[in-house]
Amino acid sequence: MDKNCALPKIVLLVVLVLLIWGGAACRQQDVEVDPRLRKFVDLAGAGVRVGIVDPDLGPAGRYALQVIEQMRPDDTAIATAIEKNIVTYESHVRALLDKILRHEVDAGFIYRSDILKVKDKIAVIEIPTSFSVSPEYALARMKEALAPVAVLDFINWLQAPERIGIWQEYGFRPLSISSHVGNSAVSVASSDNRVVLTKEPLTVFAAAVFYGVLPQLVKEYQKESGIVVECEFAGSGKLYQKLVQGAVGVCGADIFLSAAPSYVAELERRGLADCARTFMGNDLVVAVSR
Repeated sequence: MDKNCALPKIVLLVVLVLLIWGGAACRQQDVEVDPRLRKFVDLAGAGVRVGIVDPDLGPAGRYALQVIEQMRPDDTAIATAIEKNIVTYESHVRALLDKILRHEVDAGFIYRSDILKVKDKIAVIEIPTSFSVSPEYALARMKEALAPVAVLDFINWLQAPERIGIWQEYGFRPLSISSHVGNSAVSVASSDNRVVLTKEPLTVFAAAVFYGVLPQLVKEYQKESGIVVECEFAGSGKLYQKLVQGAVGVCGADIFLSAAPSYVAELERRGLADCARTFMGNDLVVAVSR
């Protein structure tokens, strides 16, 4: 073989080997968790960028601040340092998760259900039980719903035992017994004796935390019932404001799925909703990008 021809091939082979090795090294580095962030108190470290949801727009932010406040009696300095490290207040949990994945923040307080689909890219720091919180979610039928019987059917269908597995698959924690949020206790029709009866689509205002699970549930419900369900996702606070301002019925939602029972209870108090009940739980955790 001509030595002059062999030399470029050898050089090319060496370059390819180095590129492959370098790429593997980078991938290995990508999956490493920030060594500064191994446990909850590490959030107080100098230069750690912490994100939460805006407490005025989503309950995940209020839960995060509640965790910090519950920690304060045991360790005021650590709690204060974590609070000072908060650098962003996002509109909802999905927006915060995106920032974590893009490494724009080092850690963020989000729901466990939000990380299941990206668990290979996220490490979880559990919040110590002594100051953890147990988020619960609520739903309600809007009083001006265009098809109130169909709405009740859908509410009942979402809470049926047959759906528990789907909720759990997405990281939610079904409550043993759903409870009424406010004063009304409207009975929900059994989906086993469905007499549904609308050609109009149902419109659901849903907290961003339901972004993963609800489309799957809706798809199954539509296939089973023939009723079209359309969803709008946003922070619970933003959706609540829209409902208070009149976005109900033909102009808005028939159903509200909220990440904060207080919003649902207030809608019922205002006479805008009924059938208000808590129906699902979750866990607040700290997510760290790998």
